[in-house]
Amino acid sequence: MNRTLCLLLALLISPIALAFGQKKLSLSAAISPTFSHTVYKFRYLYPESDGQIVEPVFLNGSRWATGFSAGVSVIRDYAPGWSYSSGIWFQQLTIRQERQPTAGEGTIALHKRVVRFPIQLNYYSSLKRLSPFFSMGFLVDLPITSRVVVKRTGESTQYLRLLDKPRPIFLGLLGAGARYKLTDRYTLSAQPVWSYNFGQLGGANTHDNSFEVSLLMHAAYAF
Repeated sequence: MNRTLCLLLALLISPIALAFGQKKLSLSAAISPTFSHTVYKFRYLYPESDGQIVEPVFLNGSRWATGFSAGVSVIRDYAPGWSYSSGIWFQQLTIRQERQPTAGEGTIALHKRVVRFPIQLNYYSSLKRLSPFFSMGFLVDLPITSRVVVKRTGESTQYLRLLDKPRPIFLGLLGAGARYKLTDRYTLSAQPVWSYNFGQLGGANTHDNSFEVSLLMHAAYAF
């Protein structure tokens, strides 16, 4: 593991460690239906063949992907109305398209997967049971093996692996929604969230303009 990745993991873990050393903290389960929009520039992706005859996945122009994120977060209250949070999530986004005409009839589904580390600053504007809730921060994605499913008319379906470079991807995040306090310990929140993909460090040549729109929902328990 290189020095940059070690430093990144240390920065991500530190807020969680600090939070557990304090009193006013919550553990939250998070889920987020997600839509992602990317403008690709003549990208050819080459799945692992595993001894099969495979075709490259060609992406060009505007593409929408659908999927979800899910995981856990630790939330630390440090002032009235203010908190910061960090955690670990899993995300999968799926792009579906027709096969290239030269390859034959059928469809390709590309399931892109990452392990996501959110770091957020949160603010709720009222101490009442229902309050507006705002967040800003950034996301760090570590790509893991993606899946490619190729359905070919008149032939068997192929299930392939697509390896990605394990360099971190950085996204900025803004969210605005509502927070509802069920009891002194249980809180629900929901936020429409917009995030912009800044790409990988040193990866300008392979970066495609991309953003995500999602509905981030938390169910939190305060200790």
